[in-house]
Amino acid sequence: MKWLKKNKCAKCEKGCAGCHKENGCSSCHKEEGCSECKKYQDKAFELEVDEELQQERLIQFWKKYRLLVYTGVTAILLSTIGFEWYAAHRIRVRLKESDAFENASLLEYDGKNAEAISAFEALAKTSQTDYRILALMHSADLKIQMNQKGEALSTLKEILTTTSSKDVLHLVTALTYVGYQLSDGNPDELLKVLEPALQDASFQGLATELAVPLLNKQGNHKKALELIQLAIQNPSTSVNSKARLNALKGE
Repeated sequence: MKWLKKNKCAKCEKGCAGCHKENGCSSCHKEEGCSECKKYQDKAFELEVDEELQQERLIQFWKKYRLLVYTGVTAILLSTIGFEWYAAHRIRVRLKESDAFENASLLEYDGKNAEAISAFEALAKTSQTDYRILALMHSADLKIQMNQKGEALSTLKEILTTTSSKDVLHLVTALTYVGYQLSDGNPDELLKVLEPALQDASFQGLATELAVPLLNKQGNHKKALELIQLAIQNPSTSVNSKARLNALKGE
């Protein structure tokens, strides 16, 4: 190991190579250094041995686990690339479906209902996003306008059976489905369809407005009044809905 020379002896200009005394080694002319330098040498040797051991451990670790490290890094890179590809793919799909939905809406705006229905249903068959539900809802509405109520209800039923009852579009579809059959539908079936909306604070008011006439048809006036009271007490129920519910309450 090399001596770390710093200061030289004032007499011989050699002095202790290891100690940091301004006037050199107190034991002048001893090239091997003083006792302080030997302690420094021993400490430096220990540090060097520890460093070599650490390097050896790292080498052994790398030899043993390098394949696992490579695999982990590769998996992270692939997952990152895959996610970015998927996100970009979803954006492209959504933009494509947005254009298709807009084109169908233009046909509807121009009064070309039959063509619009075909365009909406074609989109619904291939859609990978919520545009499928929106397209089916527009198709059902156009069928109602064309006096095709049976087909419209079938379209709405398809949405109800293929979406989660907690989905906002499912709840909107449920209200629409019941609304189209309020005068001639089966109260038992329609009340069952309304159940998820009645349990949702945001939809409770509107769902109650539809449920009350159905309950009255069944002769279940007590249940109707209970639902009205709950909906009126609900902070999420709009002012207009509360006014209509109060009117129903007085009937």
